[in-house]
Amino acid sequence: MHLFSRHLFFQVTLLSLFSLGFFLAPPLFAAETPDASSSVKPGLRLITSPLPINLVTEPGKTVTTELKVKNGGTQKETLKIDLMKFKAYEESGKPQLLEREAGDDFLDWVTFSQPTFTLAPDEWKTITATFTVPSTASFGYYYALVFSRAEEVKPANISETSLVGGTAILVLLEARVPDAKREIVVTEFSLDKQFYEFLPTTFNVKLKNTGSVHIAPRGNIFINQGDTKDVALLEVNSEKGNILPNSSRTFDTKWNDGFPVYQEKVQDGKTVFDEKGNPEYELKWNFKDASKLRFGKYTAKLLLIYDDGHRDVPVEGEVSFWVIPWRLILSVIGIVFIPAFIVYLFMKWRMRKLRRK
Repeated sequence: MHLFSRHLFFQVTLLSLFSLGFFLAPPLFAAETPDASSSVKPGLRLITSPLPINLVTEPGKTVTTELKVKNGGTQKETLKIDLMKFKAYEESGKPQLLEREAGDDFLDWVTFSQPTFTLAPDEWKTITATFTVPSTASFGYYYALVFSRAEEVKPANISETSLVGGTAILVLLEARVPDAKREIVVTEFSLDKQFYEFLPTTFNVKLKNTGSVHIAPRGNIFINQGDTKDVALLEVNSEKGNILPNSSRTFDTKWNDGFPVYQEKVQDGKTVFDEKGNPEYELKWNFKDASKLRFGKYTAKLLLIYDDGHRDVPVEGEVSFWVIPWRLILSVIGIVFIPAFIVYLFMKWRMRKLRRK
């Protein structure tokens, strides 16, 4: 789910590294980037686990975690681990990797059991990262542990806009203190439109972390129709993605359990895109799902919870929308009423003919 690699020109970066959102938690992460000097050495391919890492400790204590990396290439690699930091990029859930700046002493808290090491093809290596947290620490600290070739150096005077040629593991460290503020607010709960002919509908849930530490809210959208409750139940942030302090994140959730339903158009196993780069959709008729024909007004209720350090706190939202399959309705009207109208005209013509006799 998060694919990306780097031949290190080591730069501050907006990393597309985690294309499915940052702070998600798949078991493995693979990355491969073509090497600019591929005629000399093939691109670096590494697989890392876990991703990401969430650590909680208290000021003045030490915490450790294991980093696992595999050489997925065809040649022996000598690797090193570099430290960067990261922050949230816009509202997409992607991280922005940043170089060390003045005052970033928290990067000095980290040591590795093997800062450099060698891996044969298909070999796994486990590295222990130790975080020695001082007594003055508080709230959240956000690390990017970057694996790259040991011989690669950062070119001087380069534009710090991208990071290529390596693999990173994100670490979210919380130094838990009593005065930490944990708070999530819903700033937007909306749909891409108010009226639909057929599903899917797309719900946009925008959340803001107004606290001082990262939080991973989770919950559901309950869809009701009149007195009928729980027509559908949708998950929000099922991957438990984190929201960093003083940042917002948008979660998109689709309701596509209907008949018929628009689905992405696929040819030769690949999604078809239009001229603007957006996926094309086509209407699918699976008559096994005919009972899921959606029609009328629906109400969606959002219920999320997060841990404020003492209890689970709920946050809520509500929005309404309509599903009106107008072409299907017109077709039914045509099928039912047009033949009836023809019969009516025929009978009327017959009655006139009989009267004339």
